[in-house]
Amino acid sequence: MNDESLLEIITDDYSIINADETISKAISLLAESEHERPMLVEKNGEIIGAIREKDLIRGSLMTNPDETKIGRFTAKTGIVRLGELTPEKLARRFIEDSTPFVPVKLNGEIGIIRINDFLESIKDVFEDAEIQSVMSPEVITVKTSDGASKALAIMRNHGISRVVVVNRENKVTGIITGKDIIDRVVSLKKDEGLGHLSMKEREKALSIPVDSIMSRPVVTVNKNDRVIKAINLMIEKNVSSLVVMENDVAGGIVVKKDFLEYYLKMTTSKEQNVQIISKGITLRSSEVEGLLNDLERFLRKFEDSLGTAHLFIYVKKLKKYYRDLPLIYVRMRLRSDQGDFFVTSESWGVEFAIHTALNKLERLVVKDKELVLDRRIVQKIYEEDV
Repeated sequence: MNDESLLEIITDDYSIINADETISKAISLLAESEHERPMLVEKNGEIIGAIREKDLIRGSLMTNPDETKIGRFTAKTGIVRLGELTPEKLARRFIEDSTPFVPVKLNGEIGIIRINDFLESIKDVFEDAEIQSVMSPEVITVKTSDGASKALAIMRNHGISRVVVVNRENKVTGIITGKDIIDRVVSLKKDEGLGHLSMKEREKALSIPVDSIMSRPVVTVNKNDRVIKAINLMIEKNVSSLVVMENDVAGGIVVKKDFLEYYLKMTTSKEQNVQIISKGITLRSSEVEGLLNDLERFLRKFEDSLGTAHLFIYVKKLKKYYRDLPLIYVRMRLRSDQGDFFVTSESWGVEFAIHTALNKLERLVVKDKELVLDRRIVQKIYEEDV
């Protein structure tokens, strides 16, 4: 895909809400839309960010949505200028902002590019890729009897917007998203004329079992299916995630961000085998340089066993502090000729959080290396016996 092709998928199909409007107003506007319509936030005539589903959930549950201004929960998204618009830049913007659209500034006006349109335009890059190459093996679940409040707490703690619902036998029965909770709990209580809920009423409303508000049936794929099939399914079914089934249980999950990370790996020069993307925190150039040296040293250490490798690191600052150190969430994915490795970690401060994740990753790689060595020894003994 070339840069000019991106111009064809820019659209002005979005809503604008003033930062001084209330959260309730934003929820009402979204409910009135026939389809999920992007919502940009403006203040003093300037676009200052966007409203995301999880922002509305936080605002509705933490405050009085009839009084709280939307500006308080606006995500400060980046606006890509026309002269800087490239597929790689766009992919990074989607990942860093965690939004289903990216604002683009052209000729003094604002347009947007939806993530579905972008994935549709680049999907030929994934022609031979299988789901197992992009999926996350870590599946976060809740039980059917768990309450919506527990699902929300898990989403918040893991920085995600959906969890898989399983029964006592760990069979997948549904999936619950933040939107499900807004549509079927928060908005429903509002429609019933209850107005703003007190803390006690809110706790009662959110005690509803997830199996009564979850989405079903779950859209699934197998790990050997092609990525293009998954992209087509997401667009066709209008879902943001797919559960990867293995022996009748959830063996992984794939979200649109996984496709974008893989895309950056495929389109980035081999010299750039380490990529760091941060959210909510700005890394100093000296910090990045030191971390890159450590990460590249790690890749060199295992280059004989891994072959060609690409390390993708996502760093996100959470809203907790220990003294002056923020709690940092790190997700690492190592893609190599030997296979894919995936770890997550949380710790205080960027450097320690990344090194904690790196230590976990090294243990995985060493364990896999030992297994490969064991298989080779067994094969050699077998061949000698024959």
